[in-house]
Amino acid sequence: MSESSRPDSSRAGKPLEVCLAERDPELATRLSAALATPGLVNVVAMPSAARALEHLGTKRCDVIVASDQLEDPGCPGLLRRVQNEHPEVLRAVLTERDGVEVFRRVPYAHQFFQRSAPPATLKLALERCTELRTLIQRPQLRALVSASNALPAAPKLYAQLIDLLADPKCSMVRVVEVIERDLGMSTRLMQLVSSAFFGMSTQIQSLGACVGYLGLNAVRSLVLSAEITQLYPAALPGFSSETIHARALATSRLARRLAASIADEGQAFVAGLLHGVGQLVLASRSADRFKEALELSKAKSISLPAAEIEVFGATDAHVAAYLLAIWGQPLDIVSAIAHQDTPERSDVRAPGMATLIYVSKRLAQNAAAPLGDEAGSATQINEPFLMQIGALDKLTSWRAVASRCGA
Repeated sequence: MSESSRPDSSRAGKPLEVCLAERDPELATRLSAALATPGLVNVVAMPSAARALEHLGTKRCDVIVASDQLEDPGCPGLLRRVQNEHPEVLRAVLTERDGVEVFRRVPYAHQFFQRSAPPATLKLALERCTELRTLIQRPQLRALVSASNALPAAPKLYAQLIDLLADPKCSMVRVVEVIERDLGMSTRLMQLVSSAFFGMSTQIQSLGACVGYLGLNAVRSLVLSAEITQLYPAALPGFSSETIHARALATSRLARRLAASIADEGQAFVAGLLHGVGQLVLASRSADRFKEALELSKAKSISLPAAEIEVFGATDAHVAAYLLAIWGQPLDIVSAIAHQDTPERSDVRAPGMATLIYVSKRLAQNAAAPLGDEAGSATQINEPFLMQIGALDKLTSWRAVASRCGA
């Protein structure tokens, strides 16, 4: 059994350990009782940030939920310490502040929740984001993914956006067009708006709606914030950030066009746009090892996901899905991204979101992508799989749409 498929001994058979840092004893008691599940979830409540840090220094912890009303060092200081010293721990904030304000003030959190929200909301979100930890078995890689929320922005696009936002008369449509072309900035803004903090009954499922909901002033503040975006390190041979961004946008637009009768168009667009974020994480946070995977792929003539398995023990699709899971993205999107190269593990009897992203990312690059029987191919479309789910007869029309979209 490979290391990537071996059960994680640090988690197997052990309950989820949650540290709740909340100075209001009544709220702490209520949340502890709601979150705890005998044998599955243990909750330890700490009345201060200092006590929470002491606890994390001596006890295993999977999740920390911190109130933004903490003092000495306060919520931002606490979560920054946790991010630096215990990067594998998932970080959540309880707040009463405006969503954009707290997002800027505490950029180290993975998720945000209203203090007044029903405890069941927090419980469900924590269960969802921890269920998918099995996507990445190596604790070191989980720590790498969750160690920072900052994602790299393409330098040219970032500069364009800064210039655009400096104009008080800038067009929201133009702002959306620029952000839409940058995977890092798109993903971070979607993280904020998909947060449970906003308590929306339905998910915002397009970048335009996201920017419209926040408003240009909020977008301007977020884009200029520290820890929100970063620029790429030195270029890696065989890796082009511009190509990743262009492919993400092309895949998202095609997925939306092909979604009829398969999946929600908005979710298809978001899944297509965010499907490549795992490569951004690996290229920016582990450049040397990602370079090793790129070189291994070329030397052995194997797909990049296969090389990533050898180097990291997981693919960039798994990395993307895990990051988006702990950021609270809908599970349909997370699952589709996780299985973007292995849709047969998700869609067994009929085409679903995973099939949609699998086909879209290939046809967006080449509308005439050949059929084949190699399940792990990055360029072929798996003919036996399409036959199995009854979708082979749709391929001709899908190719036609891809051709009209410019693939």
